[in-house]
Amino acid sequence: MEELFAGLEAAYADYARELEAGEKKQRVTDGLFGFGHSLKDDACHDRLDERLERTVKEIRDAGPSPMEAERAVKLLLMPREKDFPQQSARWMLRAAERHALELIPFLDVPAAEKMLEEYSSRYRPWDRLPSQKQIIVALKRAARIGKKELLHK
Repeated sequence: MEELFAGLEAAYADYARELEAGEKKQRVTDGLFGFGHSLKDDACHDRLDERLERTVKEIRDAGPSPMEAERAVKLLLMPREKDFPQQSARWMLRAAERHALELIPFLDVPAAEKMLEEYSSRYRPWDRLPSQKQIIVALKRAARIGKKELLHK
C-alpha cells in the first residue's frame, strides 16, 4: 500500500513540475485571443487526473483499512494552493478532489467527522463545485449524520 501512497504524492509532484516547466516556456501573449499555448489548456491537467483516478482505484480495490483510507483521503483533499500558485491548477485541484469519493466509505466515523468539519469549513457553500458538495454528503454519510441533520448542514 505504501507504493500507492507514494504514487499519489508523485502525481502531485510531477504535476507541479509540469506546470512550472509550462510557465517557463510560456510567452506573454500565449493564450491571448485564443492564440498560442495557454497553460490552462495543457495536457498536464488531464495526466494528473488520470493518475489520481488510476491510483485511487488501486487503493480502493486493495480494500484499505480505515487508517489507510483516511491517509489517502487526506492526500486528495489537502489544500495545496501554496504549492500551486497557478489559477488553472487551483481549479484542477478542486476538481480532482472528487477522487476521494471512492475512498470515503472506508473511513471510520471519527475520521469522517473530523474531515467533514475541516473540509466543509474550507469552502463557502456558494463557492463549492458539484463534486465538493458530493464529498460533503459522502463525509456526512460516513460520519453517520442522520437525514435530518444532513438537510440542515
